[in-house]
Amino acid sequence: METFLDPDPGFIPVFGRDHLVFVLGLLVVATALVAGRGWLREHATVVRRVVFGVLLVQQVALYGFYAATGWLWAESLPVHISRISTILALVYLATGSRRVMDVLFFFGLWAWASFTYPQNVQPPTNLLGVSFWVNHVATLLMPFFAVLTTRWRPTARALWRAYGWFLVYVALAVAVNALTGGNYFYQREKPLLPMVPQPWYLLLSLLAALALFWLGYAVARLVLRRLDSRG
Repeated sequence: METFLDPDPGFIPVFGRDHLVFVLGLLVVATALVAGRGWLREHATVVRRVVFGVLLVQQVALYGFYAATGWLWAESLPVHISRISTILALVYLATGSRRVMDVLFFFGLWAWASFTYPQNVQPPTNLLGVSFWVNHVATLLMPFFAVLTTRWRPTARALWRAYGWFLVYVALAVAVNALTGGNYFYQREKPLLPMVPQPWYLLLSLLAALALFWLGYAVARLVLRRLDSRG
């Protein structure tokens, strides 16, 4: 229990054992989602409610943990893009809004980067590590859930709308960083190309996001086209 509730358990190494445990857990859930797609369609409402409850518990546990162990404005605010994505997932599960899913899909593409190259992530034996895993698995797989249960599809128009909201998010993150000294959207402690100064790093981040959105859209359309051709 001490390890699980330790506020400073250390961070997992990229491609280390704990990282592989996280990836394996994602693959197990993804496989179950695809293999049980028929059952999922029949029980979509129940599944939506259960996942909503899980995410709600995850959010309460995360911010309750921060409040109990020492709230830090520079680290504890829900301004990381993964936490914004979780909020969007909760809204989608509660409303079924396709417009919300449009934004969540593109915002959630950043979760693939976080899952592939985790930075400052706690181990799976810690509450913060479990919170990271639940957050990212829900973010990554929620679009698949929407595809399988509602036939939602990403569109180029939705891409540009999501990018507009992304620019709003980045402006918020930069403003909060200036006020708190935080590292929201990794604009202070740079995980990649740390030698690039601001504001050029921010500009590169915006261009990288647009490229990521288009890449994610292209891959999704390719996969979904093959899926639709099989009926």
